[in-house]
Amino acid sequence: MPSPAIWVIMEHSRRIGVILAAGRGARMGGTKQLSIWQTSEGPKPLVAATYDSIRPICDQMIVVLGHEADAVAAALGERRFHRVNSNPDAPMFESIRAGLRVAQSIDPFATAVVHPGDHPEVAASTLIALTDCSFQQPVQAVIAQFDNRGGHPALIPPVVAALLLEADCPQGLGEFWLAHPDLCVRVPVDDPSVLRDVDLPSDLANESRE
Repeated sequence: MPSPAIWVIMEHSRRIGVILAAGRGARMGGTKQLSIWQTSEGPKPLVAATYDSIRPICDQMIVVLGHEADAVAAALGERRFHRVNSNPDAPMFESIRAGLRVAQSIDPFATAVVHPGDHPEVAASTLIALTDCSFQQPVQAVIAQFDNRGGHPALIPPVVAALLLEADCPQGLGEFWLAHPDLCVRVPVDDPSVLRDVDLPSDLANESRE
């Protein structure tokens, strides 16, 4: 039977999205968060499409900004979010920690839904599978997996977030999961979009998504 602390986490099912959008997007030749992504609802700035991709399962949203922060924030239009600043030249792990700190300050019991700003699509079925697993595994991070490869988003409960805030992972979040396999569970999904990031201008073409 779960401990009283685990029951608190299970019953307190709020989720806070953390969009990582601080980078310079050098391989795109500019601020890729502002690039236009074609969606079923019409064209959107990449950062807006990414925000919308996980928003359905999140109670609140955080956007970690860095390079051209004001322009990226403006690209989100009327979408509501907590703004966090991070060094655009620092490793992404620093942006993750910046977002997790604010998520814990908003709600220390909430699960963080960490998602890079260049992953603009996640299937609804994937979001359902991840949240279902998160309820069942309340003290482990839940990571989408396609074709035996870990993808995004990752649902990170507060007990794991606290460890990440103290971790030293120069190679990024993947290094942490490899070092601590007991702290995460991978959920196979039939959704190649969990691996699809947008780095190059060619990645914006429709055919790159087929």
